[in-house]
Amino acid sequence: MQDEAGSLIDRITARRAILGRIELVGRDLGALYERLDGIAGSLVALEAREDPVPVFEDRLAKFGGRIGQVEERLNAAEERLAALGGLAERLDRIEAAIAARGPAPAGAHDRMPYVTTADLRALGRVEAEAAMRARCMVVPVDETTALCRILGRYKMYVDRRDIGFAPHLMFEGFWEYWLTEFIWRNVKPGEVALDVGANHGYYSVLMADLVGPEGGVHAFEPNPRLLDLMERTFALNGFWHTVRRHGVAVAEASGPPMTFAATEREPKNGRLLMPGEEAEPEAVLTPVPVVALDEAIEGPVGFVKIDVEGAEELAWRGMQRLIDRSPDIRIVMEFNPGRCRTPAETLAAIAARFALREVGFDAQAHPVTAEEVLGRAEDTLLYLSRLDPA
Repeated sequence: MQDEAGSLIDRITARRAILGRIELVGRDLGALYERLDGIAGSLVALEAREDPVPVFEDRLAKFGGRIGQVEERLNAAEERLAALGGLAERLDRIEAAIAARGPAPAGAHDRMPYVTTADLRALGRVEAEAAMRARCMVVPVDETTALCRILGRYKMYVDRRDIGFAPHLMFEGFWEYWLTEFIWRNVKPGEVALDVGANHGYYSVLMADLVGPEGGVHAFEPNPRLLDLMERTFALNGFWHTVRRHGVAVAEASGPPMTFAATEREPKNGRLLMPGEEAEPEAVLTPVPVVALDEAIEGPVGFVKIDVEGAEELAWRGMQRLIDRSPDIRIVMEFNPGRCRTPAETLAAIAARFALREVGFDAQAHPVTAEEVLGRAEDTLLYLSRLDPA
């Protein structure tokens, strides 16, 4: 609660600063309008002369240029004022939400309330994010490892050299809120869930929480460093019996090892090297086993998250029998046509089995066409299932 109070003070301070900037911009606008009125008066006087001479024509041209400059400054100032006004409105809404929660109970400022995934799921996005940030904590373990609190509750080991993923967990306690929310709404107790491309195991921990002791989670990650961190994370949180780690890459078929390339600074972007493909100079190259999901998992599964940096088409081809024996399967798969060898063919095969939908930044599934997906340079988070999501 002390962190929440400090956060509120920070918001109030930020609001005062924004209101001060609004006042200054308003004064600037007033001065500009006065200057424009003076220029306009001078123009009227010059135009009223019956015997204009070249010198006055030159002055008219200069005044016209000055008016253009002043108008540009006015437009820029008005845009700044509108943007600052929008920030002030957001602060108003946040303060209203905090006020609506009422005063804290006696002794609340002396303790940090326990939070569960069910608690977070019941909150709106602003409040859920605030709750996770308020419970953020990070401590160094050694030169390359830190321990942080994620999702307001669980402990996770992260690599301190990682500049793209770990900082979000260390300072915010969550990653990609829209997918986090989608998963905690759609993974069910007692089912089997797959985290393909598990990275540090963030979604594996969330899935283990959701499936409970009667369910199971399979985390696939070929990066040896991240695999070691995951083992410690799962044991520390008591999920050693729920989550099974697979130190392999997922492909179209099980076969001989392939080369996995990953950098220490951006391990989440690690990927399988295809024939003829070169890795970044700083990448660490590791031969890793490859398996097809069809062969790695027996029986039906409920939920599958796939993010394997361009190997999604291989993972898709290698899970067709798994889909056949999983009538209620829900798949969330990142798809980027620029990282696929046959994007149109792969997307057509996907669309032949499932209606194309994507998970938006609002954490909802929306219809999307193959043309839209293929026309994008950025990733699309596909939702593939016969079932409508929660």
